[in-house]
Parts: sequence; structure tokens; C-alpha cells
Amino acid sequence: MKNTYNKRSPVEIQGASVQVRNGDVNGALRKLKKILDSDDRQKDLAKHEFFEKDSAKRKRAKDQARKRYLKEKQKRELGATSPTNSASGLRWMKSKRKRRKVLDRETALTTMMRKSSR
Repeated sequence: MKNTYNKRSPVEIQGASVQVRNGDVNGALRKLKKILDSDDRQKDLAKHEFFEKDSAKRKRAKDQARKRYLKEKQKRELGATSPTNSASGLRWMKSKRKRRKVLDRETALTTMMRKSSR
């Protein structure tokens, strides 16, 4: 009696493939890299290169969600027509980055209001 459970079935590998034409291996390699970059497979491989704890995964997901939320919030604020606080209260902002962010937001709002009033 033969053991059929030890025999492996042929595995069919599916993935990105590129044909090498006229012996141009470098060109085919460039095309393959472009395909992998557009498909984000390189990021996925780098992400799975080392073990990531569950707490680190949750933290990363939470940070990404927060970043998306803040980006949407900023878009909504720029889309609003009502003016925000004036730039006179900049003393409480110690860093240049925070001051620049507020000033950029206010200039964007004023230019939008000027364009809409014309």
C-alpha cells in the first residue's frame, strides 16, 4: 500500500513576471521593480522581514488613523469660510513649526475669502 500523504502536490506560484527580451536583463529588472513598487509588495516584504509585536501593530495603526483624521480635519478647516483666531496670539506657540502652521492656515483662509468675495 502506497502512502499518498507524503507526496507533495505541485505548487503553482503566482506573482509578478517579466519577459527578458533580446537578452536585456537590466531592463527587465527595472520593469519588475516598477511593478513591485506600484503593487506595494516591497513594503509588504519589508514589513514582514522582522516580527512585530501586536502592541506595536496597534500603535502603528492608531498613529496612521490619527494622521488621516488630522489631515481630514485640516481640509475641513481650510474649506470653511469663517475666519479663525488671528495671528496676534502667537506667543503661546514656542516652536517655529507651530507658528508657521498657524500662519500658513490663516493665509490660505484669507486668500480663499478674497477669491470668493470677487
